[in-house]
Amino acid sequence: MSSKEVETQMFDDHCKSAREYLEFNWPDVMAIDDVDEGAAMPWIMDQFHRTFTEDRDFGERLLDVGTGPTIYQLISASRVLPHIVCSDIHQGALEEVRKWKNGDAGAFDWSSAMQHVSGLEGTGWEERQDQLRRAIKDTVFCDVHNENPLHPAVFRPFDTIISTYCLEGACFNKGRSTYKKAVKNVCSLLKPDGYIILLSYIGVTYYLKDGKKDPDNLRLDTDFVLKNLSEAGITVLEASEFKTPDREACSYSDVKSILYVVGKKYLKGDYLRLLSENNDHCV
Repeated sequence: MSSKEVETQMFDDHCKSAREYLEFNWPDVMAIDDVDEGAAMPWIMDQFHRTFTEDRDFGERLLDVGTGPTIYQLISASRVLPHIVCSDIHQGALEEVRKWKNGDAGAFDWSSAMQHVSGLEGTGWEERQDQLRRAIKDTVFCDVHNENPLHPAVFRPFDTIISTYCLEGACFNKGRSTYKKAVKNVCSLLKPDGYIILLSYIGVTYYLKDGKKDPDNLRLDTDFVLKNLSEAGITVLEASEFKTPDREACSYSDVKSILYVVGKKYLKGDYLRLLSENNDHCV
């Protein structure tokens, strides 16, 4: 795709470009008073920080599925994973990531998110910014509806996968069977013993488009998301939710909560051994 095509490619039903999406949805990156999500962003960053400071072996290679034009979800991970591949169906979104990685003058400013994480870590934010830029090794096409979402590229399975708000976006109004297949496709990219971190909207029944409600028949709930991860070979290690504010009017959607999940792709024998060990500790 040419640079001109990238610039004119429609981002979604609401924004003409990835940059417009950033400016509309992220006027204040670390906002605590978002109409639909309240103080979700600091909570999300704290979840990522907690996950990647725990005593777990996340390996070296991370795939971010559905990166979009954002990098906030990768900040904590880049401290322990030196090789990150960003992926998305939208080339304009990946171009925004490349601009940020290269330090272009017109790149979107994620410094407040960097500073928040650095405050949690006790590190210098500019050094951590450089670390993340070095860690991002590639940006590739991704379509979660393909059996190999990264086709035509071929990668060996990844040590860790992150996916934030991608699956519900890709499966908007396509039904739950489509979501189920997309989850399995994504999990096929994860190696045995690898980790997956999923961030998802819960309870959305509509998005606003031109001031009108655009219904979504997917209507994710927590049990359904966790069940589909399990059926895709993932053992959920932890799941937590952030309840969004009660509100009479919505800005973007009627999202009820935000779900954060950490799971692991155990080999069958390892999983049975884990169950046995847990039962041994039961009274």
